[in-house]
Amino acid sequence: MKTLVATLIGPDKTGLVKQLAALIKQHHGSWQASAMSELAGHFAGIVEIRVPEEHSQALSRALTQLPEFQVQLVEGQGKAPQGQSLTLTVTANDRLGIIDEVTDILNSLNISVKTLKTDSHPAPVTGIMLFEAQSTLILPHGQTLGDLQARLEALSDDLVVDIDIA
Repeated sequence: MKTLVATLIGPDKTGLVKQLAALIKQHHGSWQASAMSELAGHFAGIVEIRVPEEHSQALSRALTQLPEFQVQLVEGQGKAPQGQSLTLTVTANDRLGIIDEVTDILNSLNISVKTLKTDSHPAPVTGIMLFEAQSTLILPHGQTLGDLQARLEALSDDLVVDIDIA
């Protein structure tokens, strides 16, 4: 078996995920994990596919020939970061540089980002724009939750940090 990771981007329209799922199945592939979104009128996705070795080239060709899509394929490495899994939610008044500041701290502590989802939306009562980031992190052995939380909360008075052990 071979593991492929495909990234896709193209104009958003109904039926794209079905088209992708059918193509993977047609080439004896198994859909393992994915993340997909509509962003600014475009469909963007990443999908992990397990496929028998003898069908991997045909599947790769079919994926790269999807009309209107930009597709990139890589072989899976199979290496996952080691450590404790955490869920981090950061909420703050929207401003430039929040993700840069947060990831600077994560990087300095050797914390891996496994997933990241962000959104900006108006606060329910005031209408002030809020920025929210939800992520799954891998805390390496030897790092503490307290240090992470303290460093994140020191970024700004309006920043709310919520960390859960996954």
